[in-house]
Formats: sequence, structure tokens, C-alpha cells
Amino acid sequence: MFGFINDLKAIVAAIDASQAVIEFTPDGRVIKANANFLQVMGYSFDEIVGKHHEIFCDQAFVSSDVYRQFWRNLSSGTFQSGAFKRVGRGGRVVWLQATYNPIIDRKGLVCKVIKFAADITETKLRELDSIGKMAAIDRAQAVIEFSPDGTVLAANENFLDVLGYRLDEIKGHHHQMFCDPTYVASPDYKRFWSRLAAGEFIADEFRRIGKGGKIAYIQASYNPIFDDTGAVIKVVKFATDVTPGVERRLANDTIGRAIDGQLGDVLSQMDGANQMASGASSASTETSAMVNAVAAAAEELSASVREIAESMTAAKSGVESVFRHAETANGSAASLATSAESMNSVVTFIQDIASQINLLALNATIESARAGEAGKGFAVVASEVKSLANQASTSTKTIGDEIARIQSISGEVAAALNLISDSLTHVLDSVGNVASAIEEQHAVTGEISSNMQSAVSAIQDIENSLIRITGAFGAVVTASGDVKINVERLVA
Repeated sequence: MFGFINDLKAIVAAIDASQAVIEFTPDGRVIKANANFLQVMGYSFDEIVGKHHEIFCDQAFVSSDVYRQFWRNLSSGTFQSGAFKRVGRGGRVVWLQATYNPIIDRKGLVCKVIKFAADITETKLRELDSIGKMAAIDRAQAVIEFSPDGTVLAANENFLDVLGYRLDEIKGHHHQMFCDPTYVASPDYKRFWSRLAAGEFIADEFRRIGKGGKIAYIQASYNPIFDDTGAVIKVVKFATDVTPGVERRLANDTIGRAIDGQLGDVLSQMDGANQMASGASSASTETSAMVNAVAAAAEELSASVREIAESMTAAKSGVESVFRHAETANGSAASLATSAESMNSVVTFIQDIASQINLLALNATIESARAGEAGKGFAVVASEVKSLANQASTSTKTIGDEIARIQSISGEVAAALNLISDSLTHVLDSVGNVASAIEEQHAVTGEISSNMQSAVSAIQDIENSLIRITGAFGAVVTASGDVKINVERLVA
């Protein structure tokens, strides 16, 4: 008996040393508490002795029927155990793993309640943190659990919603029900589960098949869970439904490839256009050079035309002067013909006089013959007069012949002068026409020269524009190339 009591004391001492111990009356008043309990709750014994147990509880819990039933059960002798949330000094939350042990006296009545407790606050807070995290994950993510060989153990509502199943439709089935049969039959799928069973973490984007062939894309991680020996006991998969984003990405990939092809065509066309613009610029440069040459030639032509115009003007003045002199000569020839006519009359008059003198000389000769000796001297005179008359007649005949020739020549001169006058008239008209044409050509060549200068300026502007266009084409080609690269990156 003495040994049993000693053993009992030793047990109590061990419990007192390792546990937080407090004793209550059957209605919950504090009788005593050991140092461990006081340390855990942060009180001194004087602060709690005689106080009700409710000082260690949240007031909302104290006011509840659950709390009242809790003490009714203890006072009736019902044992209570569990993890209890309590409030220490200053409102500090304390979690206790405890047993409430009703002590029965010899009469069978509860005389007190002894509580043995261990402080599990840190463990409980970590547990609550983990539970909170898991709850948050469970709310936000699709979660499913597999055995190491891939058999479905459990799944949350999010996972079931994503693939359209009920839990009883997938539990106990293999993971392969969510995969394409071709993939299931591949070495990659067998290697996938071998890696998980070996404890390897796998995360990626996966294509899965839901109920009725529904296609779903999930961003998921397969997480092997280990026991205390390091063996994989299950695989937990956390997933997020990314189907809309993947479908948009696939659509963008299709569009991107189309854009990439179109940009390739644009780049090709822009390169061709750039080459054409460069060719046009070169051609414009050559054209500018040719137009400059033509402009210079037009300037020279204009100068030549001006010289010809000046020469034609001088020629016209000379022809007009000759025409005036020809007109004067024509008038002189006419005067000469008139004078010749007058001289012809004079010759005729002289011939008449010579005939009369000759007649008188004949009469004088007859009369001198009648006079005989007395008329010899008169006869001599008459003979001389007759001789003179004959000479005058001969001379006048010669003069008449010369006058006739003069008249013939003056007629020919007059006719020639008329022809010259007519020819000069035609020449003057032609020179006038040529001078007018030359003046028009001068005006035209001046306009051509001006237009050529404008053309040179315009072609220079075109060349500058083509240079800017070529630069713009180059910039567009570079920008299109950058866009093409970005689209290729987007597609990739």
C-alpha cells in the first residue's frame, strides 16, 4: 500500500511537472492551479483563485448554450477532451490540448474537476494557418487527389465544375479518363506517372478532356505528398482553369501566323516598292540631268533664234532699202524712156529740118544754075549746105538708131526692174513672214526655256520627294520587320 501511494505521488508529480494543471469546483470556480498553467495563461494564482472558468473564455462563447451545457456535463461527471481556445492575460489567445476530468467522491458525486492541459498554441496557429491556406486554395483552385498510381481519391467542387463531373463519377477511376487516348497510350504518359510516384514535382499547362468530350486547359502542379519515411502516399494536384486564355492564345496564334504571313508579303511588296522608288529616284536624277541639258540647249536655241531674228530684221531692213532703190531705179528707167521718146521727137524734127535744108540746097543749086556765073558762089554754098544736110540726116539717123536701142534697153531695164521689184516684194513678204515666225519661235523657245527651268525645279522636287519616299519606305520596312519579329515572338 505504501508503495502504491508513492507511485501515485510520483505520477502526480510527473504530470504536474509536464502539464498545465488547474482544478475547479463542479460549478467552475478555480480552486488551484500549478505553475505551468499560470505561466501559459500569464496570470498569478491570486488573480484567478475563486474566479469562474469563464475568465479564460471569449465572452461570446461564455454566453452560449454550448458553454452552459459544457459545465452541466462536467458537473454530472461527463469527461471532456479536445483542443480548446482560451483567452490569457491581456486578451492573448491560447490553444490548449486538454482533458476535463470530473473527480467523483465516495458518495458518487462530483467534488471537483481537474484539467490537464498542454500548450499547443503554436501548433494550432500553424494548423489554422495551413487550414486557412488550404481553404483559400480550395476556394480559388481546382484540387484533386490521386494515389501514387493515378487513381482518383478526392476532388473539390472547382475541379468538378471545370471538367463537368460529379465526384462519384470520377472517384476510384484512373487519371487517364481526363486525357486524350493517344496521349494515354504514349510512353510520355507512363513516364509522367513514374516521375510522380518517384516524388518528382511537375508543373505545366495541360490539355484535359471533361465530361462529354469538353476540352479544358489547366495551369496545374502535381505535388507528391510524402509520409514520415519519405515514401509518396498520394499526389495532390492544384489547378487553375485557363481555357478562355488558352483559346484566345490559340486564336491569336492563328491570327499571328496569318499576320506574320501578311507582314511577309507586305515586307516583300515594300521592298519591291522601295527598289522601285530607288529606281524612280535614279531615273528622276537622270531625267533631271537630261532636262537640264535640254534646258541648256533651249537657252542656246533661244539665243540663236534671237540672233536669227535680229539678222532677219536687218535683212528685212536691207531688202526694204534695196526695194526702195529698185523703185527709184524703175522710176529713173521710166524717165529715161520718156527722155528717149522726147529725143526721138527731136531727131524727127532735125530730120525734117535736114530734109528742108536739103530741099533748099536743091532749089539753090537749080537757081545757081540758072544764074550762071553769078550763081557759082551760091552753088558752092548750096553744095556745102546740101552736104551738111546729108551729114545731119546721116547723124540723125544714127542718133535715131541709138535712141531706139536706148529705148529698147530702157524697156528691158524697166522690165527687169519690174521683175526685181516683184521679186523683192515677194522676198520682203517672205522675210516679213520669216521674221514673224522667228519672233514667234523666239517667244516659243523663251517659253520652252522657262518651262524647262520649271521642269528642272519640279523634277528636283520629285527627286527630293522620292528620296523622302525611299526613306519612308525604309522606315516602314524596318517597322514592319520589327512588327513581324514581335508577331513571331507572340506566336512563339
